[in-house]
Amino acid sequence: MTVKSISEAFDSFAQALRMNTEQLIHAARLMRIDPQECAGNLDQSLTGVLNAFHSIYDAVQDNAAISIDWNEVPATSTILAIRNARHHNIANRIGSLETYFTRPSDRAREKTYQLISFGPEPKPSAPSFMQALSWDDLTHLLLLPRSVSRLGAERTERISAYLNVTLVKSVSEIPAFFDILPLVVNAGKAAVSTVGSLVQPLSIEGETFLEHFSNVEAVDLSLLRSEIRTFPN
Repeated sequence: MTVKSISEAFDSFAQALRMNTEQLIHAARLMRIDPQECAGNLDQSLTGVLNAFHSIYDAVQDNAAISIDWNEVPATSTILAIRNARHHNIANRIGSLETYFTRPSDRAREKTYQLISFGPEPKPSAPSFMQALSWDDLTHLLLLPRSVSRLGAERTERISAYLNVTLVKSVSEIPAFFDILPLVVNAGKAAVSTVGSLVQPLSIEGETFLEHFSNVEAVDLSLLRSEIRTFPN
């Protein structure tokens, strides 16, 4: 694969991140007006991010300058596993928080859920977003046989250790969700550490996110927070 193809794939990833951020900014207002549209927009924009990240992975497979297997790096392996589960309709596609609570057939269900967050507590003055996927679906994925999950035993153990699965205590009978954005940050940083020198920014977004992932600190996933929330927040 050429440097051009890697640059194009990274630019698509940067554009997808921009579009997803725009959906997150407008989500609270749209959720009050049209919950299902909001849920669909958020889910599709996140799918765009995950697919674009996978395109970078595809672009580096045949590049002799990159010898690191992203399936052996916890940060990239985890995001690729989530993307593949959603792409191949495995483990309920690792469903989103908004989709879970806005489906017409489930409107009568209780709106209480458990949110699992990674990293330090955000500063009150700092703007922050949360985009949650089903923790129950993700842990189910890790328990599936390889023939279904498409994950080997070593990769499953690596992802479980990375997410500190054994440390998370799920609340009985309450659906659990996790914030995927810290995982995207870590995957983007890990990707840039391997392909950054080959990326030639093709847009302002590409330049911005290349710089962002080069300089941002990786999120410490060992810092776990769990709280009970009511949807919508």
